[in-house]
Amino acid sequence: MKLLIVSALALIAVQQASCDWVGTGQLQCYGHVSTAVSTPPGGDYLERGQVTCSPAEWDFDTGLGPEAMFFKPQTGAEFEIWAWDYHSPNIPWAECDGDIWYKQDDMGAGYCVPNLEKGFTGCGYAHCVGTITCHGC
Repeated sequence: MKLLIVSALALIAVQQASCDWVGTGQLQCYGHVSTAVSTPPGGDYLERGQVTCSPAEWDFDTGLGPEAMFFKPQTGAEFEIWAWDYHSPNIPWAECDGDIWYKQDDMGAGYCVPNLEKGFTGCGYAHCVGTITCHGC
């Protein structure tokens, strides 16, 4: 009986642990991004580098839309991470090493304004095709 209880608890603990997903493909980040490229923002500029997507916890009262990440793996099914499904500090985040372009705004989608953080780290959009690690996915 004790072995059955211990086995059941171990199975529950394993299912509750967050895992990382690693693969290659396309990552689209809508929200808080940090890029390591030397090119200016815009779809006309593509450079090899790294992007980190760190969606912020969604708060309905701010009037902002939820931040999100969309994954299109080369093999396997597409999947999405929406900030409204998680609470800090357990919000998944992703890194991608590959070909990157980015925007320093939300292109009118409403997930950044009025948070006007700008520069290589801020709220905006990033697109990366390469090796992706999603932490907590």
